[in-house]
Amino acid sequence: MFLVSVNALSQQIQQAIVFKYSAAEARAIAHAYLNMKCGVNTLEILMDKAVEEPADFTADLARLSAGVPLQYVTEKAYFFDRLFSLNSATLIPRPETEELVGQVLKLIGNKEKHILDIGSGSGCIAITLALEAPHAQVTAWDVASEAIEKGRENAEELGANVIFKQQDVFAWEKEGQMWDIIVSNPPYVLESEKIDMEAHVLDHEPHLALFVPDEDPLRFYRVIGEMAQARLTPGGHLCFEINRAFGAQNISLAEAQGFENIQVVQDFNGNDRMLIAQQSSH
Repeated sequence: MFLVSVNALSQQIQQAIVFKYSAAEARAIAHAYLNMKCGVNTLEILMDKAVEEPADFTADLARLSAGVPLQYVTEKAYFFDRLFSLNSATLIPRPETEELVGQVLKLIGNKEKHILDIGSGSGCIAITLALEAPHAQVTAWDVASEAIEKGRENAEELGANVIFKQQDVFAWEKEGQMWDIIVSNPPYVLESEKIDMEAHVLDHEPHLALFVPDEDPLRFYRVIGEMAQARLTPGGHLCFEINRAFGAQNISLAEAQGFENIQVVQDFNGNDRMLIAQQSSH
């Protein structure tokens, strides 16, 4: 077995990508790569542990230098301190979405809730809820078969009991299982916002899971809200991640659809990021 200095690998990565990222970002990406591919932690990197060079290191380096996000190079990302596998049909999980999961966990408490995650992607929301609240029963929907396959794979790998179903939310049926909580992080980035986005997001993350037309930015919120009115139990909750620019509009839509106790919760950056609304209890 041929061992190399972990710092030597780190320096190669940083030198390959520093023109695309700041020095601090390049160092963080290098360390995260080494953690995922070589299993080393920050202390072991500082101690310059000797490791086996990943078999596909040269190819990975080329992809990183071309601007492919680390999570798609390694096909892995952390969410709630768990490592999830990704593919081209799944978004990279964001810290803001961890906050959404935290809000849902508060609503679950220690009760046996039936929960539906719409647009599940890698399964990070549904799987985390199932693992953090094992008394809950969690179902996950996604329109993309590749996402459903990846979600099932992650659930099996992480030991989570989640029911995955390929389902287009625009084809929801009025009759069916009732849910205590419906949670969704639907597409909410405007087409016009592409101009301000980083190339590594725009070029590599699935547009199906990101973008909505400028003329109808709340299209997913509208249809999910309509479904929730029919399929939430009395007093049940609808929980969304939202575009920070549309907090007021999301509130107005939820009010018009008949929800109660509507609140917008800010994320750790102070942006409107989550909407929590309640189905009428009568």
